[in-house]
Amino acid sequence: MTALASSPSPAVIRGWVAAAGRSISPHFPLETFIARNPVAAYESLDWDEAIQRIAREHGILLSLPEQRFRDLYGRGRITPSDLHAALRFTVPEARSSRTLRIGGTAATVEEVLGHDLLVAPPMTAAAPEPTPAARLSPRLHARIDDLTGRWIASALGTAPWSRTATGESMWSAWRRLAGLDPTLSRRVRHGIRTSPVDPAEAIGAALRRWEIDGPVAESFLRAHVLAQPGWAGLVRHTTAPGVDLVALVAIRTTLECLLLPSDAVLPKIAPSEKAAAGDTTRVQAVARALGVDPIDTGVRRALAPVLALLDPAARLGVWQEAFERGVARDLVPATVPAVRPSEPPRRPLAQAVFCIDTRSESFRRRLEERGDIETLGFAGFFAAPISFRPADGSAEVASCPVLLTPRVAITESSVERDAIARWKRRRTASVERDATVDALKESAVAPYAFAETAGWLLGAASAVRTLAPEGWRALVSRVRLPKPHTHVDANVVFTLEERVLYAETALRMMGLTGGFAPIVLLCGHGATVSNNPFASALQCGACGGHEGEPNARAAAMIFNDPETRAALAGRGIRIPADTLFVAAQMDTVTDEVALLEPWAIPATHETAVLELTRQLEHARIQNTAERSAGLPGAGGPDDALRDTERRSADWAEAYAEWGLAGNAAFIVGPRSITAGVDLGRRAFLHSYDAAADPDGSGLETILTAPMIVAQWINAQYTASTVAPDRFGAGPKPLHNVVGTVGVLSGYGGDLRLGLPWQSVGVGRAARHEPIRLQVFVQAPLARVNDIIDASESVRTLVTNRWIALRVREHASAGWMRWGRYGWQADDLDTTDRSGVTATHGHRPTTEEIH
Repeated sequence: MTALASSPSPAVIRGWVAAAGRSISPHFPLETFIARNPVAAYESLDWDEAIQRIAREHGILLSLPEQRFRDLYGRGRITPSDLHAALRFTVPEARSSRTLRIGGTAATVEEVLGHDLLVAPPMTAAAPEPTPAARLSPRLHARIDDLTGRWIASALGTAPWSRTATGESMWSAWRRLAGLDPTLSRRVRHGIRTSPVDPAEAIGAALRRWEIDGPVAESFLRAHVLAQPGWAGLVRHTTAPGVDLVALVAIRTTLECLLLPSDAVLPKIAPSEKAAAGDTTRVQAVARALGVDPIDTGVRRALAPVLALLDPAARLGVWQEAFERGVARDLVPATVPAVRPSEPPRRPLAQAVFCIDTRSESFRRRLEERGDIETLGFAGFFAAPISFRPADGSAEVASCPVLLTPRVAITESSVERDAIARWKRRRTASVERDATVDALKESAVAPYAFAETAGWLLGAASAVRTLAPEGWRALVSRVRLPKPHTHVDANVVFTLEERVLYAETALRMMGLTGGFAPIVLLCGHGATVSNNPFASALQCGACGGHEGEPNARAAAMIFNDPETRAALAGRGIRIPADTLFVAAQMDTVTDEVALLEPWAIPATHETAVLELTRQLEHARIQNTAERSAGLPGAGGPDDALRDTERRSADWAEAYAEWGLAGNAAFIVGPRSITAGVDLGRRAFLHSYDAAADPDGSGLETILTAPMIVAQWINAQYTASTVAPDRFGAGPKPLHNVVGTVGVLSGYGGDLRLGLPWQSVGVGRAARHEPIRLQVFVQAPLARVNDIIDASESVRTLVTNRWIALRVREHASAGWMRWGRYGWQADDLDTTDRSGVTATHGHRPTTEEIH
C-alpha cells in the first residue's frame, strides 16, 4: 500500500460505504420479518458469476458443495441424463458432435466436460477479505465485533438507555458514552472522545492510518460491513435518523485504529499459487478419467482449452441445473390434449380462494376430493393494499406486500358500542399488564423484587403452561372477554371506482369471471404459535408478514357491494345475485378454517355454508394427518389434530409447522393443469386464465409482484439451508431476542439474518432442498416476452438465471424454457396426469449437507 496523495472527501467516503453496503440486503425487524434474498444485490450478475463473487466476498457457497452433488449423482438422485442435459444447456459448445483427439483417444467436448464434473477438484469458498484487526489480531477483531454489536443494540433495541430517548445520532451517542466506558483503556476512551464529529471523516482518518485509497478502500470498507452482516443489514433497513452504515463503519474503524498498536503495519499478502496448482490437478484428473497419460504435454495442451469452457463456478452451476431438472420434472404440469366438454359443467357448491402459499396446496387438493368445491389460488392480500387498524386500539399494520404502499387505512369497528368499549378496556388493561411485566423482567434492578413478590404465581403459571399447553390456552380463553361482532369499513374508505378496479383486477387475475358458485370463500391465513420470535415468517408474506384476515374481510365486503357488482356487470363480469362472498381464515398450524363474520351470513345461505364448513373440517382432518406426519415427534394419524393444537399452544415447541420449507415451484395457470396431483406442498399455485385477461395486465401483475415475492421466499430458504451460520438464524434454543429487531445466538455476536434451522432442517439434516424457483406459466409466449421486456426486475431474474422460467401457450402445447440465448424447447413434459391422485411431487428427504 502507498501513502494517500490526498485525503478523500466525506462525500466520496459515503459513496464508498454505500457501494460496500450493497453486498448485504436490508434486514427486517422481527415484527415484520419477511423472506428476502439476503444476496439480492448480486442479482444483477449472472448466477455463475454471482456464486463466484459471493464465495469470494462472504466466504460461503450459495449452493450445495460440489462433493455433495457428486454424492447425489452416485445415489441416483441426479441422473446422468439430467447432468448431460444441464451441461448442454449451460455450455453451448457441449452440443457439438465434433470429435477431439486427446492422446490417442477420441472424445467430444461434452464427454470431456462430463468427466470434469465428476473428478475435478471441488470448488471451495476462500476466506473473505479480512479487516486489519482480523489479519493482525483475531482476539481484538472479536472484541470490536462485540463492542459494535452492543452499541447498535442500544441504538435500535429497546434498552432504557437507547439513544432514541435523546434524539442523538448513533455516532454522536457513541462518542459521548463509549468515551466513558470503564472496560476501555484511558487512551482508547480519549481517542473516542476526540474523534471527528463527522463519522465519514473518522473513516477517512482510518483510511489514512492504513494508507488505503481507491479500489482497495471499498474492499476495506466491505470487509467491515460484512464482518457483521446481520447488524449491517438491520442498519441498512432502519429509517431511524442518524443510524446508517457510515456510522457503523466509523465505530468499527475507529475502535480498530485505537485498539491495535499504533505501530502496527499490515503485512503484504503474497499472490496465491493455489489456482495454478488446482488447474494442473484438474487436467491430470480428467486425463486419468479419459484413460490417457496425465503428464503428457500434448494431452494437457488438448484438454486445457476444453476445460477453460467451464470454470469452477460454472461447473457448480451445471450441477445446480442438473439437480433442479429432477425437481422440475416432478412438479411440471403435464401436457394434456385438449378435450371438448360433452355437457355444461355443474354449478359447484362453493369456490374457495386460498393464498398461493405452498401450505394451501395440499389442503386445496383434499377439499376438492369430493368434487363439489372448486379452489383457486391468489395472493393472500386479495388485491386490497390496505393498512389495518384493529378494534382493540393496537398499532396499525400495513397488510399488503412490501412492494406496495397501502392505499387506505381500514378500521375495524362494531355496532355494539358498549360491548366493544368494555372489550377494548379489558384488552388495553391486558396489554398494559403484559408490558409492565416485560419491563420489570428487563429492568436492571426490578427483577429481584419482582421475583420475590410475584415469582410464586408466575412460577405456577409457567409450570401449567409447560406441562399442559392446551389446558393453559383453554383457561386463558375462558377468562378473556369474548370479542364482540365487528366489521371493516372497506366500502367507506374506497371510492366506487377503486372498489371496481380492485374487484375486476382480482377476478381477472384468478380467471374467475363467470360460473360463480353460491358461496365464494376468500380464505386468508395466519399461524398461531407461542414463544416464537420468527412468528411473522409463518404469516402471510402477501400481507407483509401479518395475518390475511383483514384483507379477506375487506375483499368480501367489496365483492358483496351491490354498486360494485353493478359496475362490474358493465365491464363484462356478472356476479349472480345469489352469490355470497364469505371471508375466512386458515390457521396453518392446525389447518382449522374459521369463518370471520358468521353472524353476517343470511338465512338463504345457511345450509350451503353449513355443508361447506363440514367439508372444510373433513379436509382439515385429512390434510393434518398427511402434513403433520413429517414433523419431528409426530404421532399417528389419529392423534394429528390434537398434536397440531398442542404445537400451536406449546411455548417450548421448536417445530410448530414446517412453514414453506420445500418450496420449489411457482405455477401460473388454471387449476385444471394441477388438479388431483400431489405436489408435496412444494408449489405456489396462482390461478390464471389467459382468456379472462385480454390485455395481459393481470399476468403482468402476477409476474411482477407474487412471483417476485415467491423468489424472495425461495432464496431465503435456500440461503438459510446452505449457509445457516451466515444467512440463517441458527438453532432456536440458543436464541436471545434483542428488543424487536432480531435474535442473537447466545449473549453476543452478530444479529442473525435468516430463518432458524428448525425452519429448514432437523438435527444436522436439511429438510429444504436448495434450488432456484422453477416458474411455469401457461399464457401466450408473446405476452410473457412483453412483460420481460417491460419489467427490469423480472428481466434480471430471468436473464441472469436466478429463476428457471418455462412457458407454454395452452395445456396441449409443449413447454419452452428461457436459456442463455432466448427460448428453446424443453424436455420435461410428462404423460397425461388427468385424474391422477397418487403422490406426484417429490418431497424433500432429510439430507446431510454439513
